[in-house]
Amino acid sequence: MANVSGNAPSNETNKSSKIDEQQSAQPAFPNTRWMNVTTDLSRNPGIFEDVFKKIKDLLPPSFEGAKLSVTKMLSSHFQVSHSMTLSSGSNSGYKFGANYLGTQLYSQSEVFPVILGDVDPNGNANAQIIHQWSDKLRTRILAQVQSFKMAGYQLSMDYRTQFTTTTVTLANVDLFSSSGIAVLQHLTRVTKNLDIGAELLYQSNPMIPGGHIGITSFVSRYRGLDWFTALKLSPAGVFNVGYFHQKSNSPLQLGVEFEASLAAKETSATFSYQYDLTKANTTFRGMLDTNGLVSAVIEKRLAPLPFTFMLSSSLNHAKSAYRFGIGLLIG
Repeated sequence: MANVSGNAPSNETNKSSKIDEQQSAQPAFPNTRWMNVTTDLSRNPGIFEDVFKKIKDLLPPSFEGAKLSVTKMLSSHFQVSHSMTLSSGSNSGYKFGANYLGTQLYSQSEVFPVILGDVDPNGNANAQIIHQWSDKLRTRILAQVQSFKMAGYQLSMDYRTQFTTTTVTLANVDLFSSSGIAVLQHLTRVTKNLDIGAELLYQSNPMIPGGHIGITSFVSRYRGLDWFTALKLSPAGVFNVGYFHQKSNSPLQLGVEFEASLAAKETSATFSYQYDLTKANTTFRGMLDTNGLVSAVIEKRLAPLPFTFMLSSSLNHAKSAYRFGIGLLIG
């Protein structure tokens, strides 16, 4: 979709000056090199999946029991982690993780390729590879193993231009059983403040009546000075409405999300927040929803030591269930 914002694209002189200024800056990651960037992506809307991301990120990462995580940097590009969780849930036990960051730098916060993985003694493993082939093309590969058996995989490709992002995703495609999922997503910056997009999901499976199904959905996001609101709507009768607010330089972030399904006749609303006490090296996160769930997490960074102390609690009023967790992150 063509841009109709009325804002003229930056001329070549401005593009060159921005690129030269970026490449002359000191890289944030050691032993990396700037890659050639030929497209001005400052007004790119991002990917379809990230429309509600800021609201989702406010949800506290609550856990139960005791958790200890130790992270060790083996080099400027490679790190390993050891995690131990003691709880009554399925996540209890030991987990080993490894992360690799490459040498190709596209911005002060983006370095590629990125390889992430973790494994536990029960034969469960997760792996993710993210690579930026150019300033316009990025791919993501995800794989999951459960009990030493392949549980699923996903391949995504993002193509970005100055005002649009198109994403193609394939998941668990099996030609022999005629099953799999294909998703096509497109997000466009229409004006300075408005983004709109659409998604087409196609699933094929012999267990589905008719053998296949297609679902479409539409999304929009409008940004103000200190806030944005987003809407996702599906003709099947499912819609989400979200709102995010943070004043400039404010330590408080607020988010609200409303979800409804007309077919299932179910609705729910969630309120979440994050408050950063910079001087105290402390972060508070909390949420409550209309299903009776209340949860909160406190993270205290024990500077100058590389320790982070965590307290987690959640209360489900509907089920009269309470969970408490204590954790220590080292590294």
